[in-house]
Amino acid sequence: MGVATVALVIDSFLPWYVERWSTTRYGTGQTTEHATAASAWAASTGWSTGIVLALAAAGGWLLWPRRSPRGRVAATVVVALAAAVTTVGTWLQARVESYGGGASLTFVTTFADVPRPDEIVRDALASGSAGWGYYGGVLLMLTILACALCSPRHEP
Repeated sequence: MGVATVALVIDSFLPWYVERWSTTRYGTGQTTEHATAASAWAASTGWSTGIVLALAAAGGWLLWPRRSPRGRVAATVVVALAAAVTTVGTWLQARVESYGGGASLTFVTTFADVPRPDEIVRDALASGSAGWGYYGGVLLMLTILACALCSPRHEP
């Protein structure tokens, strides 16, 4: 469980959210592809909460008194499950909100208060895609959950 916890901390700084767009140069027709990414901490409050819950589950596992292993297992399982559900639920909610949007051609005059295409706005996950850090993070959260479920119920 300790290895999964350290890996989750490292993974939380990897790209969890990616926005891709392309620009076409007027006159030449040259198309340029662009992408920008953000970590879980920068992209979403829900993802940040899920990571904190997973770290709390692992920390509780390591610090819980060994005299009551059943309470230790139950608490860790509940908090680790809440972490995974919060993380996946945040992404599913973003997908539902963006459903039916489709691609569009937009001409934008840039003003100071309008975010640029390369800016990722926290908790506005509707237009991008999950980065590989997201999938690794969910897998690590499920690993923490599995470690708690597969642990010995009675310890010496």
